[in-house]
Amino acid sequence: MKKFALGCLAASMLVGAGFSSAIADDSIEYRQSVFKVVKWHMDTLGAMARGDADFDADAALHHAKQVHAMSFMAKEGFGEGTQGGAAKAEIWSNWDQFAGGMEKFQEVSGAMVAAAEEGSLQALRPAVGQMGQTCRTCHDHFRD
Repeated sequence: MKKFALGCLAASMLVGAGFSSAIADDSIEYRQSVFKVVKWHMDTLGAMARGDADFDADAALHHAKQVHAMSFMAKEGFGEGTQGGAAKAEIWSNWDQFAGGMEKFQEVSGAMVAAAEEGSLQALRPAVGQMGQTCRTCHDHFRD
């Protein structure tokens, strides 16, 4: 009976470890997907801001809203035990700083929506620049 109980315990630990690994892998895939969506939308906004693409007020507002929506989803992929991917270990050892960066992402992307709602390239340009700087700062500290 003791051997059976020990065998069950060992098996459950192995299954649990595999389950934890699967959750970490799913979290990494989730956050990478969120940031790919952000990049896709920011590429269009950046092209408009730089003058590489024609300014379209409706498209700019759409893309800004999508980035803002993603800003609330991004942090979900960084739970405890989900280290890996291009994320530096400093995220988990400096969680308060990282969480502050995620809050800044939400704030700045919200300001970018407000700028896009004005419907002018002159309002959008500095907001896109600020968003790019916010992304860059976080990448410099927390991304390989």
